[in-house]
Amino acid sequence: MGVKLVLQQEARSAVDEPVHIPFEFKNVPDGKEVGDSIVIRPATVRTWFKLKPLLVLIEKEDLGKIVSVGENSFSDATRDIMCKYDELIFEIVCIGIHNEVGDIPEWLKNVLKDSCTWEDILILFNAIVYRLGTTSFLNTITAALAVSPLGEEEIIALQENKESWTSKAVLPS
Repeated sequence: MGVKLVLQQEARSAVDEPVHIPFEFKNVPDGKEVGDSIVIRPATVRTWFKLKPLLVLIEKEDLGKIVSVGENSFSDATRDIMCKYDELIFEIVCIGIHNEVGDIPEWLKNVLKDSCTWEDILILFNAIVYRLGTTSFLNTITAALAVSPLGEEEIIALQENKESWTSKAVLPS
């Protein structure tokens, strides 16, 4: 999969343009057409509202380590973070790829699970984050935390409840 090269080229372009990532889909059900690439379009407001509660569940330090800045290899530390947030990151990728009204079809989720490596998921995650319409997503998160009306106790409570929130956010609505 030549997605690293494509994303490096795309990183130089405006975030309001879709990125076409060459991709080999496996185990596609009969009658379903997927093409030969994944297209990540700029996130709609609806998609942003779906992604925001999921993205804040990723600790700031971890998010900073998995959001690529320049050329970033898939290291052991990256692998550990991906394992820590595996289902959450996969759900973010599915929502970002779908980027439409409704939920991503279950068959497409299964195809992505069968077709992607964790490095592919990380690359798709970064493509989605950069298509959120902000040039510096991490700076936005940092600024939001700096002006948060929540105190330390509330932030700790949010961290303690994040597992139940994740399960609720992942359930189809």
